[in-house]
Amino acid sequence: MAQKTIREVLLKRPFDFCAVLSSDTVERLENVPEERQEWFSSSQVRGCDYAGVDWSRVTPLDEELIERMRGCETVFMDMVMRLEWKRSIPYAVRKQWYLRHLQFWNDYLIRQRINLYISAWIPHEIPDIVIYHLCKLRRIPVVYFHTTTMRDVSFAEYAIEDPAPKIPQRYEALLREYAGVKDWKEIPLSASFNKRFASLTTPAVQKPPIESYKRLTYWGRIRRMLTAQPLLFLQFLVAYCTPTGLRRALKTCERWMAVRRTNAYYDAHAINPDFTRPFVYLPLHYQPEASTVPMGGTYANQLLVADLLNAHLPEDVLIYVKEHPRAGGWLTRSPGYYAQLLAMKKVRLIARHVDTFLLREHCKAVATVTGSAGFEAIFRGKPVLLFGYRFYQYARGVFRVRTAEDCAKAAREIFMHHATPSLVESRLFLRAIEETCIHAVLDPWKLKVTHLSEEEHVRKCTDAILQELDAMNIK
Repeated sequence: MAQKTIREVLLKRPFDFCAVLSSDTVERLENVPEERQEWFSSSQVRGCDYAGVDWSRVTPLDEELIERMRGCETVFMDMVMRLEWKRSIPYAVRKQWYLRHLQFWNDYLIRQRINLYISAWIPHEIPDIVIYHLCKLRRIPVVYFHTTTMRDVSFAEYAIEDPAPKIPQRYEALLREYAGVKDWKEIPLSASFNKRFASLTTPAVQKPPIESYKRLTYWGRIRRMLTAQPLLFLQFLVAYCTPTGLRRALKTCERWMAVRRTNAYYDAHAINPDFTRPFVYLPLHYQPEASTVPMGGTYANQLLVADLLNAHLPEDVLIYVKEHPRAGGWLTRSPGYYAQLLAMKKVRLIARHVDTFLLREHCKAVATVTGSAGFEAIFRGKPVLLFGYRFYQYARGVFRVRTAEDCAKAAREIFMHHATPSLVESRLFLRAIEETCIHAVLDPWKLKVTHLSEEEHVRKCTDAILQELDAMNIK
């Protein structure tokens, strides 16, 4: 989909040179001379495989650049966890990879005189975060397309810390326009957005569409291979009978046992909630994922979130922490991780079977890094402590936490002044989204639940990119 869109863009706005980082099969771009386009395989580059590069001709790094890119390095070192689904990658290897990526792309941007970076989604696949930060450092325009919790809705974004920047201006204008309105029914929405508003304002709510998509587990994929591709399954089985295969099987068992120990520890210490006690609901994120790295910034480490809440919430307010329903990477949680949470005086781990919407209905506030629970909360009159960067950070009732003082101030507003978002404010925010968003997506995962045709996605995203190029005065 992304390739088709960029091809349509190039038909209307030819580029002099294109470098493409893609997982798709290489198909040469029209309207760009063949010798003026270069393709990189994301699967190879992700693991720092730059085959054929003569490093003696690549500009070496110096202290000034490395120091100016320290923020990128921090994010990169966390992001490598995306590759740890079968093995642990030590610090020394991560550092080596980072410096290699940095050296290559710093040289490449300068040598090829790159003056625009377009991405189909938020940079989070390891090499693209380095490219993103280098472009920011060198003031090269950046535009990427990021999705929301709503079906077929995305935004053109330019900076991770300021997502969906077209929302706040329109939202503030709508708040002024409807300043005297008390009844949310006076605020018009399109049929699709009105339907979403209705689902968000009911106690049971409705899960974001993508969460209803059936994901195959590892063993589910094996069973599908057995029934749909028996010969491939046989090859897969035979491969495990070799010495290398046996070692792989042993490592798989070790990972499986580690996950079982972690889950057993959580279940042994999780309790049913006491709804007679005031509490803040903190649902943990699935990790590794873009929702925490890079969108969470420092608070990608969710222990920091719990620790701040534990320090600044009123003494009688508990923190109910619930694990994400989908299993994350085998290194993202451990018994020690949960032990650190339990060591915090106000924290309670909540049993997995407890419904997340029930917790949201009874809580005094929702705390999250960037999760959909925060967006849903404002439509139920629940304030939100938001620790990361997400499209709904501009809404009334959302308290953005960067510092300890931010957290303390949010706690005072919520528990002393009883600050809550109103339905009028929340509906106006949805109206602002409707008027500023792109009614299409490029993210292949979100395309699994689309209600639009491929042609509609390509056309709308092409138009959006051309509008962004015009706004940036890029001819």
